[in-house]
Amino acid sequence: MFPTSAFPVRKAALAVVECSANVPVRNLPDQPKVGPVRLSGAFVVCGMSIALSALLAGCGGDSGKEKKASSGATPPSAAPSSSPPAADGRPLSGKGVTLTLPAGWKQVDPTTETSEPVQTSFYLTGDMGSVVKQLMQQQKSIGVVYAIDSSVTSGFAPHLQTGCDRGGITGASMEQLKRKQKAMEPNAQITDLTVSGKPAFKATYSSTKTSGPVDGALIRVPVPGDRFCFVEIEAKQGSMPPAADQILSSFKLS
Repeated sequence: MFPTSAFPVRKAALAVVECSANVPVRNLPDQPKVGPVRLSGAFVVCGMSIALSALLAGCGGDSGKEKKASSGATPPSAAPSSSPPAADGRPLSGKGVTLTLPAGWKQVDPTTETSEPVQTSFYLTGDMGSVVKQLMQQQKSIGVVYAIDSSVTSGFAPHLQTGCDRGGITGASMEQLKRKQKAMEPNAQITDLTVSGKPAFKATYSSTKTSGPVDGALIRVPVPGDRFCFVEIEAKQGSMPPAADQILSSFKLS
């Protein structure tokens, strides 16, 4: 799932150092020492949520090689959905955000739940699992919450995270957030929309991550105080559930 060679692990560690000053990767046990960090490609100074995305993508300019290997895959549709939330869904609220989970989805705490789908889907196994867990603990402390499609009982399940985060040194304006997204996922299809009356964007992408090929869909909304709110859904490539559009449509600021 996570890379096992020293070089990819080092690239992932570099991204975490650069993206989140709250996690002292240099001092983590059994992690390679890292040198100066460069500001190019997916190496972006950013909030914890984007840092986590960069880490899971494998990070760095070389990630484009992995994407080319799966270039035949078509990202999921980028058109904003007008589908209503599932009538039998349940609300999920993080700090500053709310959405509706469809039937079969449930809120989880990946840092404490030990089931295989949760551990696998949130990248908590393998060489970088402990680093991911630390980032998630930091996310939890600022009100980020998580959910998973509980109908999948093994392997990689559709899952999401939602909340608000800081923009980091590179900021949280619409243009800056789009630039970060393109740096991490060059094939992302970006569409402007509004969330709770505020300008936002939706991005969809297909990517080869350390777990294998995935499809992703997210919404990011700039908010005052150099912050942004977000929801991000990820699934095994070709397995994004129809309910993903319902989830994104239900996403609101609170």
